[in-house]
Amino acid sequence: MEGLQISWQIFLVQLCFFILLLGILSKLLFKPIVSFMDARTNQIKDEYKSIEDTKTEIEGVKKQYQNQLNELTGKTNTIIQQAIKTAGESKQKIIDEARKESNHILQKATLEIELERKKAVAELYKEVSGLSVLCASKIIEGSINPDMADRLVKEVIDGLDGISDQSDMPQ
Repeated sequence: MEGLQISWQIFLVQLCFFILLLGILSKLLFKPIVSFMDARTNQIKDEYKSIEDTKTEIEGVKKQYQNQLNELTGKTNTIIQQAIKTAGESKQKIIDEARKESNHILQKATLEIELERKKAVAELYKEVSGLSVLCASKIIEGSINPDMADRLVKEVIDGLDGISDQSDMPQ
C-alpha cells in the first residue's frame, strides 16, 4: 500500500483526539441536550396529565350543572302546576261567591217584589172597601147603620182575600 500509507502513529493520535473530543462533547453538549429533552418530555407528560384532569373536572362540573338544571326544571314545573291549581281553585271560589251573591240578590229582589205586591194588594183592599162602602151607602142611602157597613166591608175583604190566595197559585 504504497499510495495509501497509513501511519499508525498519526492514526492513534487522531483516535485519541477523537475520543477526547467525544468525551468533551458528551460532557458539554450531549448531557445537557439529553437532560433538556428529558425535562421537556416530563413537562409535556405533566401538561397532558393536567389537561386530562381538567377535562375530567369539567365533565364532572358539567354533569353537576345538568343535574341542577334538571332539578330546577322539575321544581319549576311543580311551581307552575301549583300555580295553575291555585288559579283554578281561586277561579272556582270566585265563581261560587258570584253565584251565592247572585242567588242572594235574587232572593232579596223576590222578597222585595213580594212585599211590594202585598202592599199593593193591601192598598187595593183599602180602596175597594172604601169604594164598596161608598157604593153601598149610595145604593141603600141611609138604610145601613155603621155596624152593618163594617160587616159588609169585612165580607168584601174576606172575598178579596180568597181571590188573592188563588192568584198566588202557579198557573
